[in-house]
Amino acid sequence: MMNIVLDPTELYDISPDYIPITTEVEWIKSFGVTNSRYWVRGKRLCDWAEAWLRAWNKTDAIIEIKLHPRHRLEDLFNTVPVPDEWTDAQLLILLAKLDSYPQNPVAHLLAEITGDEQIWFAQPAISHLAAWLAIQVPQEYRILELVWQQQFPKHELATYYQTDDKLSLLRRWLGIATPVIPELGKYPLPVPDFLSAEFDTYWEELLYNTEGKILEDIIPTQVVGMERIAKIAHKVLQNRPHWINKVRETKVTTYLGYQQQLELGNLSPPESLPIDASPTEALEWVTQKYLPFRRWEIIVNQPALDQRISDRLADSFVNWMLEHYPQMTLDSVENSYLNYSVAAKVQNLCRESPVLWVVVDGLGWLDHLELLSYLTQNHQLVLETDPQPRFSILPTKTEYAKWSLYAQLLPSDAAWGADVGKAFAKMGMGKRYTDRRIDQLYNALRKKTHKLYCWDTETFDNLYHSQTDWQSLYTLDRPHTLEGIAKKINYCVQQYPKPEELRIVIASDHGQIMGTQDKISHCPPELEPKGRMAIGKTDDPRFVVLECDRYHLPHDISIVRSAASLGAFSYTNNKQIIGSHGGLFPEEVVVGVSVLRKSIQRAKVYISCRGEGKSRQPGELEITIDNPNSVPLTNLCLYIPELPAFNSGKSLEQQIPANQRIHFPITIPEVPELPPSHERNYLSLSGKLTFRFANLEPGSTTLASDSQLKINQLFSSGFNIDEFL
Repeated sequence: MMNIVLDPTELYDISPDYIPITTEVEWIKSFGVTNSRYWVRGKRLCDWAEAWLRAWNKTDAIIEIKLHPRHRLEDLFNTVPVPDEWTDAQLLILLAKLDSYPQNPVAHLLAEITGDEQIWFAQPAISHLAAWLAIQVPQEYRILELVWQQQFPKHELATYYQTDDKLSLLRRWLGIATPVIPELGKYPLPVPDFLSAEFDTYWEELLYNTEGKILEDIIPTQVVGMERIAKIAHKVLQNRPHWINKVRETKVTTYLGYQQQLELGNLSPPESLPIDASPTEALEWVTQKYLPFRRWEIIVNQPALDQRISDRLADSFVNWMLEHYPQMTLDSVENSYLNYSVAAKVQNLCRESPVLWVVVDGLGWLDHLELLSYLTQNHQLVLETDPQPRFSILPTKTEYAKWSLYAQLLPSDAAWGADVGKAFAKMGMGKRYTDRRIDQLYNALRKKTHKLYCWDTETFDNLYHSQTDWQSLYTLDRPHTLEGIAKKINYCVQQYPKPEELRIVIASDHGQIMGTQDKISHCPPELEPKGRMAIGKTDDPRFVVLECDRYHLPHDISIVRSAASLGAFSYTNNKQIIGSHGGLFPEEVVVGVSVLRKSIQRAKVYISCRGEGKSRQPGELEITIDNPNSVPLTNLCLYIPELPAFNSGKSLEQQIPANQRIHFPITIPEVPELPPSHERNYLSLSGKLTFRFANLEPGSTTLASDSQLKINQLFSSGFNIDEFL
């Protein structure tokens, strides 16, 4: 039987298995001769052929009459108009592509264009709507997406799927355009990459326009892109430190790294360190007040060298050290505030378990905390005890400070010398490995050859001896090196056959002065310069002198009193000094010690809230928190859904020390009113407390079931007293 295709449009290519018919003569010669397939082209000839077939009662031979591609697309697109500017050639190409899919051709073609096989076929849902809005269809295929939208099945979300402005809807759902769409809830996916810059700009402007107040109004768990917002807030608040308060700080710190959290500490200059402060008070002043401000001033504010407030604050610490250091040398090594007490701590730990002692040359207190943040990421390691600050042995140069760290002796001892390897031998156990011998450390750990493994690494200190640009050193090379050290420590732990038994102790010999320094001109001839210190004694007022007898040194040493230096290994392009140390500034003197393990089972934190108040008036809650863990709880935030002021979380200024139970009151701005049907005058309280273990690991606990608020109120009868008058 013959098969005939009529193509009045003359637009379609003739299939190779068809005989083309373009004139009446070809029709008459060919028709009926064989059972071949015929392709008739042209409007007039198709009309003639159709009439001829009708006359001969042969119309059943017509298997297809080609329609103009525009008409076919109009039928397919339904209410979506086909663009007038599309040429016949473009229409044919698109139609051929759609014809290659037997079913649901528009969805199949969109899947091919976007590279997403599922989004165009999945069932409607909030998560699907969010994913679809985040897909960008090229502009030339946008009309296909409009067709897909119009063909969308009946559903409660159909009005959102059939939006005329997909991008506007997405912006509103992200909260960066109005009106927002609360009925859809929180956008469930990360901020799409193509809107990330606009999202960041919106929030940065909002933070500046509200002077940071917007942070007090948001509920972090209900805001899209809170991680991004926290990083933007971190940048804004660093530039406007007077906008920082505890509530705003708490809202964002959960989403920041530890170093960034630290940067949002008190950025206002503290008072000078009192000369009569105790060692504990001095360490607290350095770690909690001076160093956060010093870092902000040097890294963010960057004033001229002669305008640094922190330099003047550091001078108060210099005076304190000169006064109190001699007395601290009299304490027993094990109980000393001086850094050589770390060795005694390590020896004690070795009685209980094997120890990997990592001594990072030049690691100051802030760098120590940042290293801990890398070590504890994703719970690779956890803190066994809270990091403790120590005073470095003076002077803060490796040949003195590290020798004493290992030997547990002051540099005035007759055994003092530049060889720290000989000092380590005085530990009487274990083996010390340098960077060049770290492969031997790995092998020793695998074979469990020692009770004590010491990795003495100078990679961090070497940064300060080789770099010539301070900003790139601090913001790029320094964190990269710390992260590399953390990875090697974790690798060491993995080599030990039973890694859960291994304790890791992090310590250092001295820190590094922050920022660039001037070079002192005209060094007194009686001094032998060595960076920020010099061997010898001078009357030059630019120096302070550490007499060998009083400060337990092998010789008199003169220290540059200011931030300046006599010389250094490296200089900036404008001849300023980078990386010199050996002085008495707090960041050079105060170092840390911390103990970590592969895993520790944290005990459950207990919290109870009980209080009383009159409805619609301020009240008070008595908070009880029991922390049975070996590290403190920090960054506390209390959520109580029954109290409006606590719905989005109320930050608590308290820190809960390790192994302590404390009680403290907090104010309720307005006690809620109980409904008349409420049987008792007690409101049960639920909710949770979020916190961090020692500023690092996140944690949370629910309120005890007996938490409640007693509400004193007069219930309304519902009658108007005027009715009885």
